[in-house]
Amino acid sequence: MLHMEIKNKSFSSALSVLVFSSFFIMFCTTAKAEKEKFAEVDDMEYVSGYLSRLLINENPFPGEKGYKSLDDSKIGMVQILWVLHSRIKHIPPGYRQEHVANIKSEDIIDIITAQGQCDGFYRDEENRASMAPRVEKRVKYLLLVANKGDKPGKFAGLINYAHGLAKAYVEGGIEQADRFAGIKIIKETMVTGHAYSWMTDKDYYRPGGDFIFIPDSLDGSIGGNRFYTLKKKARDR
Repeated sequence: MLHMEIKNKSFSSALSVLVFSSFFIMFCTTAKAEKEKFAEVDDMEYVSGYLSRLLINENPFPGEKGYKSLDDSKIGMVQILWVLHSRIKHIPPGYRQEHVANIKSEDIIDIITAQGQCDGFYRDEENRASMAPRVEKRVKYLLLVANKGDKPGKFAGLINYAHGLAKAYVEGGIEQADRFAGIKIIKETMVTGHAYSWMTDKDYYRPGGDFIFIPDSLDGSIGGNRFYTLKKKARDR
């Protein structure tokens, strides 16, 4: 009987060690998984989350068509943010906001979701800011790639940069300069300065109207997109 009792005690001790070890491994694995979340964005219900997704979706990541460098894609994010901001705060003399942004609003979400403006971003039947499934799929994929591996890489860097820009804008504005603000003339045409539109950098994509193509000589192609300023109205010359 004594021999059997010792065996049971030994088994019980071994089982306790096994349970503790399993718990410790699970705890460490969970902690490691949380630690390795190198990139994330706010939920899209928040202005910063929705804006982040636009900046991410409108710029190329490594391996994608139009990608040149991290800096180029980051600058593209900044300039897209400036376009949105200019449509709210820098409407040139002779223009109405509705002419430039297809809506009258001080809300950046309205600027993004205005009809025919940012492809894949819209308000649903209940007036909630929404995204096309293809946009959601791409953003989720980029986040998945960004959070792989044992250290943050280029994908994480771009996502975090976009998220940082969005949060900073919501909380106070844009620190980075608008590289198009000072443009006064393009090919003998007087322009307003600032950019008010962007489109995929292909010849067959043009906004038309009074939007003026910003050429390569003025760095008008950034992040796979072509930026456009506005023709200066005669009354403002």
